[in-house]
Amino acid sequence: MSNPLHPDATRAAAHPPAASAEAMDPPEAMEAREAELDTTQARGPFRAFRKAYRKARDWHCSRGRAAVVALRFALTGDSGRFRSHGGWMVSRIYKPR
Repeated sequence: MSNPLHPDATRAAAHPPAASAEAMDPPEAMEAREAELDTTQARGPFRAFRKAYRKARDWHCSRGRAAVVALRFALTGDSGRFRSHGGWMVSRIYKPR
């Protein structure tokens, strides 16, 4: 029982997806790309720490509290809840999924 008024009934069949450009690269290019990812991942925790520390300090947290928040964020990707904005707000820094 097909419905000719349904939008899918008039639409043509979809084409199969084309192969990605990465799949067609030579092995040397793939190795270079993997090395590039490794250097980026190695800097990740330090960048995450700096980002969270700066954000917590911008939100008027003390240096000690900002350091703890930044360390939790760098290790787990979530700072947990903490008091910010001079103690008037509860904030949280996290990586969106």
